[in-house]
Amino acid sequence: MQTTASHSPPGGPEAGRPGPAAGARWRALLETRWQARLREVTELALAYHEAAAAAPGPGPGGGGERTLRLDRLLRRTVAARRALADTEEALARLSAGSYGRCESCAGAIAAGRLAVTPENRYCARCALGRTL
Repeated sequence: MQTTASHSPPGGPEAGRPGPAAGARWRALLETRWQARLREVTELALAYHEAAAAAPGPGPGGGGERTLRLDRLLRRTVAARRALADTEEALARLSAGSYGRCESCAGAIAAGRLAVTPENRYCARCALGRTL
C-alpha cells in the first residue's frame, strides 16, 4: 500500500533534518500554535486584571473566594506564557536549523513525537531520563 504525503506526519522519518517542504509544514503548525497561545495569554491576562479590579477587597464576604479565583487565573496565565515561550523557542530552533534535534543527545526527535507536541526539545529517551 502506498501512502501519500498528506497522510504522513509533518517532517517525515527524518524530522531532525526537515527539507524545505517539511520545514514549511512545521513552521505553519508552530505559527498557528503561537497565534492561539498569544490569544490565550492575552485573554487570561485581561481576565485576571478585570477580576482583580472588580472583586471586593479582603475582608468579610469575599476575600478568600477572590484570592482563589485570582490565584487560579494567575497560574493559568503563567502556564500559558510558558507555553507561548516554548513555541517561540521552537520557532527559533526551526530558523536556526536545529529543530527536531534533541537538546541533550543531538539525536533526531521522532516525527510522531513532534506531531503531538511540536515544541518538544528532547527525544523520548532523554525526556524519560529527565523525569526520573
